[in-house]
Amino acid sequence: MKNLLQDKSFYQEFADSVKIFFNDQFKIDLSENLFTAIEIISWVSILFAINFFLRSISIPLLKKLANKTSLSWIKALYIHKGFVSFIHLITLSFASKMNILLFKNNGAILFLIERVTELALLIVFTQLIFRIINTIIYIYNEDNSYTTVGVRTFGQMMKFVITFFSLIAGVMILFTVNTSTIITVLGAMTAAVLLIFRDAIFGFVSGLQIAYSKVIKVGDWVTLSKGNVEGIVREININLVRIEKFDKTIATIPTVDVVTSQVTNHMPMMASGTRQIKRPISFNVNSFKFCSDEMLDNYENIALLKQYIVNKREEIKIHNQKIEHSTIDINGQQLTNIGVFRIYVENYLKSIPTVSQYDPIIIRQLPVTMEGMPLEIGCFAKSSNNFEFERIQSDIFDHLYTACRKFDLQIMQSISATDIKTNNRS
Repeated sequence: MKNLLQDKSFYQEFADSVKIFFNDQFKIDLSENLFTAIEIISWVSILFAINFFLRSISIPLLKKLANKTSLSWIKALYIHKGFVSFIHLITLSFASKMNILLFKNNGAILFLIERVTELALLIVFTQLIFRIINTIIYIYNEDNSYTTVGVRTFGQMMKFVITFFSLIAGVMILFTVNTSTIITVLGAMTAAVLLIFRDAIFGFVSGLQIAYSKVIKVGDWVTLSKGNVEGIVREININLVRIEKFDKTIATIPTVDVVTSQVTNHMPMMASGTRQIKRPISFNVNSFKFCSDEMLDNYENIALLKQYIVNKREEIKIHNQKIEHSTIDINGQQLTNIGVFRIYVENYLKSIPTVSQYDPIIIRQLPVTMEGMPLEIGCFAKSSNNFEFERIQSDIFDHLYTACRKFDLQIMQSISATDIKTNNRS
């Protein structure tokens, strides 16, 4: 008997003492199953206490370190609770080592506890890897560069891969499946696995293409031809690109579509500080005519046209001296009201301070259509801000719509009831 007691461990002796104490003091006979349950509950409580103790000591110190340090990765790891997962991992590692000592005489319980502990270790380790990936993405998000898109996409793809292998490891732990068996099954299910992860693989490749070609990044103002979506990019992940449209609605577009469709990125224009104005004014061709001397006299009184009219009159006079019957309009050179207006528009745009003089100013006639002859005005406003740009553009066309009447030009528009009444009265 003495030799038997000497072979017992300290824990076994302590357990036997507890059983005798409860039997003598409270007349409670602790059966083996009941005592095992109490053991497990007590052990779990001790582990929670150890974990709580470690967190109570280390987390406040890490918080102070994160607030004082200049190392961004420490701050990011604290924000994403990477240190908490690491403490959980330490506690479970300790539990894994102690389980064998505590429950070595109870094979079935030891087997169950080891499986649960290993599964918990796998979950916490996966969580720790996820939080490290989130930390890396968070650090690169602060830069908001095209590299961020690649890092985010790669990080999310890694999450898919880690989740997949974690599930396999979980099956191996729960059902004690051999690694060779899992590999054989995966080999047979390769096509099914590729089909399951098809969208993730396409999204991963598309995200890398976006990052490499520097198509878009978070915060860019873009226009996508597919779906005619325009707005600000708010998120780019492995599956979707989220775009906040200007009416505050959110459009979600598959990442693959960003690569396969035409994308217009307006950020280079915003960075330049200028923005193109390109809009036509359609005129009634029947209002076009040669300018009489009286009309030219009136145009000379317009400051923006005076020098042009004087020079052209002298040029036309010299040229028409060699032309027979030059008094007839169609013979020789003559100015037209639409031609003079075109020069007026050009000089007007060159004279206003809100139009860039370093970028092209182009006034051109487009082919005549059913709606008249469009005169396209092209220039660059000195502001890329939406509010300022629209104000500049409106001021320009407000003036031109009104100024064209001085040249006897008619703008094409749908006939209204007011127009019909006016014509009837006349």
